[in-house]
Amino acid sequence: MNNLTKLFTTDLIPQMAIILYGDEKENNLYLERRNIINGKMGTGIPLTEECIKDIAELTFSNSRKELHGVIPSNMLYADSRKGYEKYVWFEKPQKKMHYFHKDLNIPNGEFYTPSLLYIVSRNTLSLYAFIGDNPESQLYRAPYFNVSEIYVCLGNSKLPDIGELTYQNIINYWEKMFWQSEFTHILSTNPIKSNLSLLSKKLTETGEPFPNEELIPVSITLKSLIK
Repeated sequence: MNNLTKLFTTDLIPQMAIILYGDEKENNLYLERRNIINGKMGTGIPLTEECIKDIAELTFSNSRKELHGVIPSNMLYADSRKGYEKYVWFEKPQKKMHYFHKDLNIPNGEFYTPSLLYIVSRNTLSLYAFIGDNPESQLYRAPYFNVSEIYVCLGNSKLPDIGELTYQNIINYWEKMFWQSEFTHILSTNPIKSNLSLLSKKLTETGEPFPNEELIPVSITLKSLIK
């Protein structure tokens, strides 16, 4: 589990040179910009305040789009290459707020989850359960509405853009996308051994830990998910 991050370099092309002229006696300063075209400097142009602001804003904007920051201890894999984006993390059992569509006739409420494994591949979320603290062990169907064996249906769920691209912000964004959306229907087949509606109602009322014996195993492994 050492594939926590991968560093990639990008070829950068010089676009502008800024030259500072100074008068040693009078301490006068003059800033000049020279655009670089095909590797050659163009004619010098006075550097305006507006241009300085544009450079600062562009630099700040680009830095927000580059994945950075402290890697959370529950992040197992991260690949930020364009077209290959994939993030994998896990979550230990805890109480979560569950929202249900009125047609399901299940009251909204907090109850315990099993251990969960989240996989975001490009713009698709997948979710699996596991037992204990080791996500490399047997994986199971996530015991929820809206979740198939392959992907999560997020419906019309929308959140503001992630903003600053940190590992923790990616986790927060996708978890909110899932947990703040309404559970509406079962995808493909029943994701637990008994009745999902009845179990959800029971867990809301009793506050008991999630009964792991209800989980249905899948053939997918963590190793296959981080290829």
